[in-house]
Amino acid sequence: MRTTPRILVLATDARTRGGIQRYTHLLLESLRELFGPEAVRVRFLWKGASPPDVWEKGTFALSALCDGWRFRPTVILSTHVGIARVAAVMKAAFGIPYLVLAHGDEVWGRAPTYALREAEAILSVSRFTADRLISRHRVRAERVRLLPPALDPRLGRSSIPPERVIERHGLHGQRVLLTVGRLTRAGGYKGYDTVMRALARIRRVLPEVAYVIVGDGDDRPRLERVARELGVDTAVHFAGDVDDAWLPAYYRSCDLFVMPSRVRLVDPCEGEGFGIVYLEAAAFGKPAIAGREGGSAEAVLDGVTGVLVNPSDPEEVARAVLELFQDDARRRWLGAQARERAWREFAPERFRQNLAAIFGELGFLSEREHSGTSGERWLAQ
Repeated sequence: MRTTPRILVLATDARTRGGIQRYTHLLLESLRELFGPEAVRVRFLWKGASPPDVWEKGTFALSALCDGWRFRPTVILSTHVGIARVAAVMKAAFGIPYLVLAHGDEVWGRAPTYALREAEAILSVSRFTADRLISRHRVRAERVRLLPPALDPRLGRSSIPPERVIERHGLHGQRVLLTVGRLTRAGGYKGYDTVMRALARIRRVLPEVAYVIVGDGDDRPRLERVARELGVDTAVHFAGDVDDAWLPAYYRSCDLFVMPSRVRLVDPCEGEGFGIVYLEAAAFGKPAIAGREGGSAEAVLDGVTGVLVNPSDPEEVARAVLELFQDDARRRWLGAQARERAWREFAPERFRQNLAAIFGELGFLSEREHSGTSGERWLAQ
């Protein structure tokens, strides 16, 4: 009979901020809660805020191999396909099975296919990403498991009121659109420029509408220039990076969450694998306007928790915003539906249940440990 599984997690980093990093933190917390902190060992590739150099990558691979020899894990879990190569080598060297997390565009196109096919299973955050794994990399469907993200229960505990955000940006009497994301050139698909073009149209009808962008990055100067060229620079507020304690106040202060992400399925691929920020906005009762492509369509249900649009069409984005601002009852109903779904389907408890069920299905739990349904016995312990 197998004992409690020993899990070696190979992770990219713990310092940068983003959806993958938040998912990794959730995964580690869940594994430790399910199996105990002594059963989980983590090896991070990034030691600082900057990407690792060749020496650091080599050191990471060697350290992981040493962990495999000394720790003798039951299973290796790679949080990114890029470092799954190391897990594949460890499987060949020690016979240790491994799992790979698939988030989004990093596996939609060019990726180390052999590392995906050799995995015991691939944990995908969305059906869209799962379908791409099967169609692009010919991964067998029975090896793909869905493991959507979950909300951080600490999200709603901040004591900073939304009035502080309104004061900080001079938003008194304004109707607020919000986007949360990194402003990087690689993240241009998130549609900040499309929202600003839509804003120019929206303000002809509702001049009191403002747009707040939380996040920072190397594309911010270009976006500020676009705002000036469109004549909406006084209505667009670049908040920069904000502390986690402030993020709930930004969500509470907005009327609509807007992020019409585009999808590109030709290398280099880009798009939302899921989009945890849609769920975070929903947790505060805010409906979302999202692109109808990629994983966004799973995070936002069209006509139920928000509105899906053509992410490349500013006219359609503007129309969706105006319709919701001109129908407060519908906007409030969508927000209520969004909140209910977010905390029902994407609660941390549901994530842990799904994770424990996957480990049981793959044979990493003993009969005694897996006797509950969907990990209920682990949760009870």
